Amino acid sequence: MNDQTGFFHLNAANQWLLSTFDDLALAADGSIELLPAGTKGKFLLGPLQVFADKTPWYRLRVFTKPLPLDSHIQIFTYADDDDLPAGFQLTNDYPFDDPNWVKQPLDALDVLIRAPAPTDQGLAAETRKLWIGGVVRSNGQATPSIRQMRLDYGRDTYTKFLPAIYTEQDVPREFLERFLSLSQSVFSGLEKETSVLTRLFDAYAAPIRGFPSWLGWLAGWLAWITDEEWTESQARTNLARAFRLYGKRGTVEGLREYLRLYAGMESNIYEPGLHASLWSLGETSTLGFTTMLAPANAQGAVLDATATLDRSNLATEDDFGGALFDDLAHRFCVRIYCAGGARVNALADARTVLDREKPAHTVYDLCVVEPRMRVGAQSFVGIDTVVAQGPPQAQLDVTLDTTTLAEHAPLCKKEILDGCLPDNS
Repeated sequence: MNDQTGFFHLNAANQWLLSTFDDLALAADGSIELLPAGTKGKFLLGPLQVFADKTPWYRLRVFTKPLPLDSHIQIFTYADDDDLPAGFQLTNDYPFDDPNWVKQPLDALDVLIRAPAPTDQGLAAETRKLWIGGVVRSNGQATPSIRQMRLDYGRDTYTKFLPAIYTEQDVPREFLERFLSLSQSVFSGLEKETSVLTRLFDAYAAPIRGFPSWLGWLAGWLAWITDEEWTESQARTNLARAFRLYGKRGTVEGLREYLRLYAGMESNIYEPGLHASLWSLGETSTLGFTTMLAPANAQGAVLDATATLDRSNLATEDDFGGALFDDLAHRFCVRIYCAGGARVNALADARTVLDREKPAHTVYDLCVVEPRMRVGAQSFVGIDTVVAQGPPQAQLDVTLDTTTLAEHAPLCKKEILDGCLPDNS
């Protein structure tokens, strides 16, 4: 006996192997169906052969669309070393009545291939050739549709999971294999799902359609917020980067990347505290020019001087001078470009992202960069200095109406960034 195991499909690229049909036809997708208004059809596949010597035929599975009401499929198998009995005609009314054909139960679509009568004692068939026949019936209103068949051969059964004593040569195992096949038929679908389980945890392979959406499950497990503006490709790519992005949370780089993902905007984040320094008159400042009022006393609250009831905190020696930076500490400014907002409500989305992703102890100012350079307001060349669009080209003999120049050449996408004005806070 050949101990090799395997399987093959009988519908290969919409072409059925060694097939003959009677009152049946192939649909556009390669399925076997009844002719229009037909009530009965027959098919024959074979002779099928794997090895030059005998093949241990094992199992046949028939894959169909849901059977319509009053529609049936019956499968017949014929295993032999020689050809079909003389006189076999598929066009006969009952072509499978010969006792050499093994008749399967009506609508049984997962069957064991057994040896033909009169040697049939529930044993698996081991022959050189195999034929598969079938009868398709309907009430004429709808047709069954056979999409595919899978033929398994060899002894790839659940006996391999049992102790070795059950597979010894002097122990009959045909009945045991048939008995275990009952469970194998039930669990084979689960085994197939388990074999591809890893794809459900891959952001690039997880199914996104249907319920539940596995891509949605993955996002939920990572507490990753998906955006309705993303395409499927963007959603998969961003989810695959989620773990790496979480490592940047609370950082300047992370905030910029989150603003890019969820608000569609490029940003520049400035921390005033990084550039602040103490000044001393005559050394690092000029009276009346670079001097400024301190936000608090350098030594904190001083009794009978700067202390205010219920509004003062005592400062330790280690915190001496810290009060001078109270107006800058834990603050940052986010500059976004007015012309960079391609999404509706981009400014509101940016605020939502900042509120969610900024460190909890920090305060931010959101400033919209417009083409209005002003010293002391917008004057960092290359950061918040933007060249405005020029006025329309002058034309002769053209009478301007009451429309202002600013309306002819809008400088900011006000319809996108609602209230496109820098924060005054």
